[in-house]
Amino acid sequence: MKYLIITLIAVVLLFGCNRDCVTKLPNKSGQKEIKGLFDKDIGDAEMIFDLSVFVVYNRTKPPMSDVSSDLDRSIQEANSFSERIQFRMTSSQYVKHNAILANIRQSKKMEDDLCKANDKPGTINLYIVRSDSDLEGYTPVLQDGFEQYGTLDGLERVFVSYNGLADGAVLIHELGHFFGLGHTNDCRNYMSYNCYRDMFDADQRNTILRFAQVYRKYLHSK
Repeated sequence: MKYLIITLIAVVLLFGCNRDCVTKLPNKSGQKEIKGLFDKDIGDAEMIFDLSVFVVYNRTKPPMSDVSSDLDRSIQEANSFSERIQFRMTSSQYVKHNAILANIRQSKKMEDDLCKANDKPGTINLYIVRSDSDLEGYTPVLQDGFEQYGTLDGLERVFVSYNGLADGAVLIHELGHFFGLGHTNDCRNYMSYNCYRDMFDADQRNTILRFAQVYRKYLHSK
């Protein structure tokens, strides 16, 4: 019985708090690259990132008004964490597909089957998809070698579940990954898993700015 309890606790610690996001995190080499960003002069130009939104459905289309309301709220919140980075939705459309979030995460073939015909170059492609688990978001990212962004396919995508979009903080959490952030245990931080998430700390904001300027520069709107 003692070993069973220990096993259950271990399972909770490993999986119970981390199921809503399975995005890969910067490895040791990537962390070193990110640290090196603080030695660079990034200037003070404003950066605008366009969002192409795809509402993925299987049988019944969700009301676009409901999706737009949740999305507008999330974008407004994302635009509040830095005066120098702004996001704007430039297009939205329905896409009929049987993809669910967990399958996209596990199968690059399914991800590409959904996305390759729809991705809009020069934008962040946001896919709102169904989820049949507590997985809420996923972003394909590099763990190091960030200078390869812009040269590899499929790294301008962010996936958020319908429930995740309604949560409000999930899209910002995934955008944090998009711009180089890992996870934190700070309960109120956007990059945590739990509680009420409503802030980035100063180091995170600086990382986002520098990562956006150096490694995601190819996505800046002209």
